[in-house]
Amino acid sequence: MKIDFVIPRYGPRGGAENALGTTALKLAETLGWDITVHATCASSSLTWSNAEEPGISHVGKLAIKKYLVDSGRSPAWSELNEKIKQSPSSIDAATQDAFFHHQGPVSAALRDGVANSEADLIIFGPYLFWSTIAVLPTVAQRSIVVPAAHDEPFLRLSRVREMLSSTLGLIYGCTAERKLLESVHPIAHLPQTVLGWGIDVKQGDSLEAQTEAGIDPSRPYIICIGRIEHAKGTVSLAQFWKNYCTETGTNYQLVLVGENNAQIPSDHDICVVENANDHTKWGLLRGADLLINPSAMESFSLVIFEAWAANKPVLVNKYCGATNGHIIDSCGGLTYGSYLEFESALSRLLHDSDLRNTLGRAGKAFGSSRYNWDSITNRLESFINRILVQKRPS
Repeated sequence: MKIDFVIPRYGPRGGAENALGTTALKLAETLGWDITVHATCASSSLTWSNAEEPGISHVGKLAIKKYLVDSGRSPAWSELNEKIKQSPSSIDAATQDAFFHHQGPVSAALRDGVANSEADLIIFGPYLFWSTIAVLPTVAQRSIVVPAAHDEPFLRLSRVREMLSSTLGLIYGCTAERKLLESVHPIAHLPQTVLGWGIDVKQGDSLEAQTEAGIDPSRPYIICIGRIEHAKGTVSLAQFWKNYCTETGTNYQLVLVGENNAQIPSDHDICVVENANDHTKWGLLRGADLLINPSAMESFSLVIFEAWAANKPVLVNKYCGATNGHIIDSCGGLTYGSYLEFESALSRLLHDSDLRNTLGRAGKAFGSSRYNWDSITNRLESFINRILVQKRPS
C-alpha cells in the first residue's frame, strides 16, 4: 500500500499540518505501508519563503519530499483577502484563483511531484492553501481531503466547493467541523469519517522551562499556546487579561507561547515566549495552572489535548464549535464569550484548585480514550481501505 500526504509545510508548526505530518509518521510506523509526505521548503505561513533545502529525507520509515516555493504570500493578497471577506459568494472564479495563488505557497515542483507519484491514495490538507486547492484537482480521482475547516468566509468560495466535491472522501477533526462543511456545501453524500488527531507527549521540566523563558518562578501563571495574532483571538485575550488584572489585582501572569505576529510586548502582566522547542513548551505547560484557547476558528485544537495530557483544565471560546464541543463531551474545562463570562470562569478556575484538578483529570481521560494513536490509526486504516475498495472498478 502506497499512501501520500500533501501539506504546505512539514514539522512542528501549524496545527493541521503538524497533525497530518504526525499521522503520516504513525501510519508508516504501525502499518508498514509506504508513506510519503510532500511539502514545500517553507516554514512560515506569513511569507512561505524557502527556509529549508529541497530533497528527500526520512524520519524513521516516513519519507519526506520537500520542494522549493516559487512564490509565497504576495502584496496582492491583502486586497483580495478583504474583497473575499466582504462577499465570498459573489467572487468570480478568476479572482478566487488569484487569491489562492497570491496566498501561496505556489510550487510547480510540488505539483509535478504529486502528479508523478504512484501512490494508491493521496491525502491533502488543509483546504485553504494553494497546495490543496490547485494541486488536488490534478489527481482528484485518487485523492481524499482533510479540510481542517472552521467558519470563515473563504470556506464559502465556489472553488472550495468544487475541490471538496471532486474528492473520493473527507476526513474531519470533529463532528462540529463535519456539520459545518455539510451546511455550507453539498458533500454529505461523499464517504467521510470523523477521525480527530493524536498527540505525542514530550519531556519538559517546568522550572527549567520557566528559567529559559525568563518567567518569575515565584508567580503562578496561565498559558496560551499558538500563533499570537488577531485571527487566533490572542489579541482579544491579551485585552481581556489586562482588564482582569486591573479589576482583580491578581498575581497571576499570562504566558503567550508562539510566533508573535501581533507584536504583543512582554510586561508585568504578560510574558511572550517565541521560538520555544517542544521541551520548553511542555515544561511551561506543566508549570501552568490552566490553558486558555481564545480562538473561535479551530477545526480540532491539538493544544487542548496537550493541556489535558498534562492534567491541566482549559478555558475556551464558546463560539468555536470544535473546542466548545470538546468541553461538552469531556467536562474538561469551561467556556466564555463576553468579558464578564471570561472573568467569572477564570476566577472560578484560579481560586479553586480542586476544580482545576477535577477538570484536568476529566480532560485527560477523554483524550486518552477517544484520541489515542491506536484508535486513530485503526480507524484511518479502515477508512482508507473502504475508499480503495470503492475506487476499484467492478
